[in-house]
Order: sequence, then C-alpha cells, then structure tokens
Amino acid sequence: MRALNKYLSFSKASLQIMLVYKSSLALNLIGTIFYVVAMFYLWQTIFLHQAGSLPGGFTWQDMKAYILISFLLNSVMVWYDEWVMGRDIREGLVAVDLARPIDFQAKRFFDAIGGIPIELVSALAVGIVVALFFGGIGMPADPAHAALFLFSAVLATVTKFGLIYCVSMLAFWTTGVTGLAWGRIAIQNIFSGALIPLVFFPDWLRAVAAILPFQGLVSTPAITYLGMMDMPTTAVLIATQAAWAVGLLLLGRLAWRGASRAVTIHGG
Repeated sequence: MRALNKYLSFSKASLQIMLVYKSSLALNLIGTIFYVVAMFYLWQTIFLHQAGSLPGGFTWQDMKAYILISFLLNSVMVWYDEWVMGRDIREGLVAVDLARPIDFQAKRFFDAIGGIPIELVSALAVGIVVALFFGGIGMPADPAHAALFLFSAVLATVTKFGLIYCVSMLAFWTTGVTGLAWGRIAIQNIFSGALIPLVFFPDWLRAVAAILPFQGLVSTPAITYLGMMDMPTTAVLIATQAAWAVGLLLLGRLAWRGASRAVTIHGG
C-alpha cells in the first residue's frame, strides 16, 4: 500500500500541474467542441445521402455512439505524450528519476493517468451535450457488453500509454520526438478507427489493421459497446487487445534497459 501511495502521489502532482494551466485547458476544450461537432455533422450528412445502413450494418444511431466513444477515448491521455518524456530526456531531467528508488515505467504511467479525470470529465460534458443536440445515442447492447466495454476502455488506455512510452524511448537516441509523435498520431488515427470505422476499409487494409495494436484504442471498445460482434468474436478482440497492452508494456521495459545505458548527462 505504501508503494502504491508513492506512485499515486505522481498522479496527484500531474493533475495539479494540469490545473495550473487553466487557459490551456480552456483552449483545448474549445478545440474539442469544434472537432466533435464537425464529426457529427460530417457523418449526419453522409447518412442523409445514404439509404439504409452503411457497410458493417452501421446506422445513424450506431454511428453517433461510435463517434462519441471515439472522441472520449481519443481525449484521454492527451496531456501526456512523447513531448513530455522527450523534454525530460533532452534537458536531463530524467536523471532525477534514475536517482530515485522507483520503477521508471510505473512512475511514467502514473504521471500519464494523473490528468485523466479532468480530460474525461471535460470530454464527457462536451460529448454528451453534442450528442443530445443530435438526438442522443443508443445504449450498450446489454449489461454484458456494457461491462466488456468498460474493461476494453481500460485496456485501450493502457495500450495508448504503452505506445507513447515505446515511441518516447527513441528520444534517448534521437534526442527529439516531435516527428515521431506526429507520425504515431497520424498512424494511430487511421488504424484505430478514430476517423473511419475499420469495417469501411478495403479487406487488405482491414487485415493490416487487425494485426496492429491501434484497433484496440477505439475500434474494439466501440464495437463492443454497440454489440456488433457475437460474444466469441468480441472475446477474441478483447483478448487481442489485452495481449497488445501487456506486450507493449514489456517491450517498453526492454527498451528502457537499453535506453538507460544511453543516457548522457552534461553538467555537474
């Protein structure tokens, strides 16, 4: 319990730092409002010109729920990204963590989740208001799918941290992660289904997405919520998502072993 309290203190500090920059939070909130409204209008226009459902059986009611879930999951862990760790590595601040009797990856994880309460509450407030304006969204298919969705959403957050952490490790050799971060975000938005549901992809591209970890960030939780797959298929998707979450954490630990030997601290 004492060890957990130690790491929770990092989350608390991370949350307090976010609260200090209120103007930045306000600007981000305004930006998210424009984004989610634009997505709702875009897909509403598509459905107005489409008779019946879209590929994969998507109806307008399904798509509204999908957009909201995608928006909420993409809004989590926005404050913590490659730039945070890249800055610490470039400026030598990572040496402080190396000198502490703590697990580096665990410390970074609790740093990352510290801002989730604010991110989630603000995104929920925006998303629910916008969804109500467009007529509301459908509820989960049944209680079992609702429970699986919550579990899948947690796995999505862990997977996202694992991706960010692994990409951040490259900063020990490149000393900069700006291009890497933008590349990760671009690839993630495409292959996670954040912009377009994966069922709309050509078969070959959907097959590529199926073997990558990104579908676990948005697509798996969203289609679990909607109950678009039977239980055995849903179980396989979530198991794959869990495997990637654990695999990325393990990959990050292996990368840290090599990265910690590459640390160069200048000055006294």
